[in-house]
Amino acid sequence: DWGMVTKLIPDLQITLIEHMAHLTSADYDEIPRDLLLLGFIPEEKADLVGDSGIVEVLADIYGAWTAGGGAAAVNVNKVVAQLQDLTAEKGNLFQIPPHFAYIAKSFSVLEGIGLSNDPKYSIVNECLPYVSKRLLTDKSERTGGALSTFVFGPDKSNLETRIVDYDRVEQLITSASGELLGEDKSPTELVEILAEQILDL
Repeated sequence: DWGMVTKLIPDLQITLIEHMAHLTSADYDEIPRDLLLLGFIPEEKADLVGDSGIVEVLADIYGAWTAGGGAAAVNVNKVVAQLQDLTAEKGNLFQIPPHFAYIAKSFSVLEGIGLSNDPKYSIVNECLPYVSKRLLTDKSERTGGALSTFVFGPDKSNLETRIVDYDRVEQLITSASGELLGEDKSPTELVEILAEQILDL
């Protein structure tokens, strides 16, 4: 179905990964910039986002990422409906960009097909191995920053006080190991390689 296909430029791909890292690590100070770069906020209204309540609503919508059940608890259709409600309520500030609408439509259809065969299926769960692999192997400075955010949270820049979130590290390594198992390396070797990537932060 070519009606469900869109192309994301590399810069936008990295911005989406940064946005996911900021949301899951509760680094909310970065969210207004993410929304601007992703096209959710008109450029001329970027300075109004901070006091609009949009960041708080988004944090609640995506709260299932860090709540019990993790990514499996994310209901794609519910998230899309909540974003549409946010557009209706904050339409003068918040808009759903075309590329995100394509992604949401595709995710909704794919998850519906998956759930018809497995009641515990999660399309978001299926994406985590790719995102984890990208965070751990992409050498770009921006992806490295997203990895630091995911591992350390909002205090990532404070070398003296930042603390590793071991649950997120475990999630990264577990997900990325699944994506990388096709390589000619044992699971132990893969874990060692991925651990070195994190320790280099």
